[in-house]
Amino acid sequence: MASSPEMAATEKIRPLSPSITPLSSTAMGSTDVEKSETALKKSISNRQFIFMAMGGSIGAGLLIASSTALQVGGPGALLMGFLIVGIAVTLTMGSLGELAATFPVAGSFYDYSVQFISPSWGFSMGWNYILNFLLIVPFEVTVMTLVTKYWNTDLNSAILIPIFLIALFAIAACGAKWYAEAEHFFGILKVAVLVGFSITAVIIAAGGVSTDDRHGTGFSYWQDGKAFQGGATGFLWVFVAAGLAYGGTEMLGLTVAECKHPQKVMPLAFKIVSLRILFCYLLPLFTVGLVIGADTFQKIPLGRVSPFVLATRAANIPVLPDIINAVILIAVFSMASASIFASSRALRAICDNGMGPRLLAKTTKSGLPLNSLLVVLAVSMIAFINAAPKGETIFDWLLALASASNFFTWLSINVAQIRLRLAIKKQGKDINEVLVWKSPAGIWGSMLAIAIALAGLLSLLITALIPPKGLSSSDTVGIIFVRHVLGFIVVGAMWLVHMAVTWNQTPHPLLIPLKDIKLSKEETVAAAQE
Repeated sequence: MASSPEMAATEKIRPLSPSITPLSSTAMGSTDVEKSETALKKSISNRQFIFMAMGGSIGAGLLIASSTALQVGGPGALLMGFLIVGIAVTLTMGSLGELAATFPVAGSFYDYSVQFISPSWGFSMGWNYILNFLLIVPFEVTVMTLVTKYWNTDLNSAILIPIFLIALFAIAACGAKWYAEAEHFFGILKVAVLVGFSITAVIIAAGGVSTDDRHGTGFSYWQDGKAFQGGATGFLWVFVAAGLAYGGTEMLGLTVAECKHPQKVMPLAFKIVSLRILFCYLLPLFTVGLVIGADTFQKIPLGRVSPFVLATRAANIPVLPDIINAVILIAVFSMASASIFASSRALRAICDNGMGPRLLAKTTKSGLPLNSLLVVLAVSMIAFINAAPKGETIFDWLLALASASNFFTWLSINVAQIRLRLAIKKQGKDINEVLVWKSPAGIWGSMLAIAIALAGLLSLLITALIPPKGLSSSDTVGIIFVRHVLGFIVVGAMWLVHMAVTWNQTPHPLLIPLKDIKLSKEETVAAAQE
C-alpha cells in the first residue's frame, strides 16, 4: 500500500511553505483558473453539519467489531477501553476545533501537520489518512455483506457488492449538499436506535421481558471475574476495536471546508461529539454488557453478528433483532458513504497542495472532486475479495490498519495544537488575538490524548505478539503481527520518502522551529508570495 504514495512523492513533490492559508491554491502559485478548477463549494448548512456531528462515524467499529472486543475482553474491559479512547477523541476534537476555527482549510488536520510540525510529517499524515479511508470503503462494504447474510447465509457476495457500491457512489456523485442531507437522516436514525436499544437492554436486565428465559440478567455478566475475563491482553485488544469505532470523528475537520460558517460549527461540534460518545457509544456498550456475555456467543453462534442483534435474540424478542440488523446495515452504509466523502476530499486537498497528481485536485463546476471519486471507486473494488474463499479475512486486516491510522491521526492533531500554543508563547503574541476559539482542555488535554493514542498504538504491537486467549482465529502469530504493524510501516515509509526527496528543498525537514511558525493570515499570505 505504500507504493502509490511513494511514487507520488518521487514523481511530483513541490516544496511546501510551512504555513496555512484558506487559499491553498494561491500558496502553490496557482492561477485563478486553477483555483476555480480545484475549489470546493460551501454547500453544507449548519443544520446538516450538526446532525452529521451527532451520528457521523458510527459504523462497523461500534456495531460489529465491538462483538469481538466483548468476547475477548469482557463487559468491563469493553466499557473501560471505549471510555478511555472516547476521552482521547473528545480532547482531540477540542484541539481540532481550535485549529479549524482559526485556520479553516480544505486539507484539515494534515495541513496543520505541515504548518505546525513539518512538511514531511504532514505528507505522511495526509497519505496515511487517505489510504485509511480509501480502504475503509471496502471494509464497510465487507461488513454490509456480513450483516445482510444474517437473513440468508447463502447470499452471494459478488451480487451484493455491486448493489452497495452503485448506491454509495450515486450519493457521492450528487455532491456535498445531498451527501450531508443523507447523513442528516442516517444520523437521526442511528442515534434513535442506539438510545432505544439502551432502554430495551435495561428492561431485559431487569427481567421485564417475558420472552426471556433468563428472567433478568442483572449484573451477572460482570461477576466472578467475567467483567475483565481477558486479562491485560484482552483489555488491550479492546483498544484495537475502539480505535476503529471512533475513527472518522475527525472527518468533521474536512467537512468544515464545505460549511458556510466554519468558525461557528467546529466549536459546536466539540460539544455535540462529547454527548454522542456518551449516549451512542458508552451507554449502549454498557447496557449490552448487562444482557450478553462471552458464553452467549457460544450458545447462539451467528458468525460476525452485532452484539446488539445478539442481545435481542438472546432475549427471544420477536422482530426486534431484524429491525436492529436493518438499522445496522443502514449505519454501516452511512459510514461507507462518509468514508467516500472523506477520502475523495482529502485526496483532492493533498493533491491541490502539491503532494500528489494535480489531475486529482480538479473539481467540476459544481465543486465535485470527480477524479478523486473515481480513484476511490477503483480502490473500493477490493471488496470483491469477499467473493473468494476465506475472503472475509479482509475484515481483520482492514480493522488493524484502520485502528493504527486513527491513532496516528489523533496523535498528529494534538501535537499540532500543542505546537501552535507553544509558538504563540514563543513569539510573544496574545493567545486571544490569534485563536478564534480555544479548546477547554488546552495543552494538558492534548497531552493526555497523545498518551492515550500512544497506548493504543502500543496495544496493537502487544496484542500482535501476545494474542488474547479468547480470540478465535486460525491465523498464526506471524500473520497477526504483520497485520498489526502494517499501519506503522505505511506511516514510516511515507515520512522517510518525503523527507529524503525534499531534504535540500525545505529549511526544516525534521521539525519547524517554533519561532518560524506562521500565526496570522497576513503572515501566511506573505509566505505564500515569497
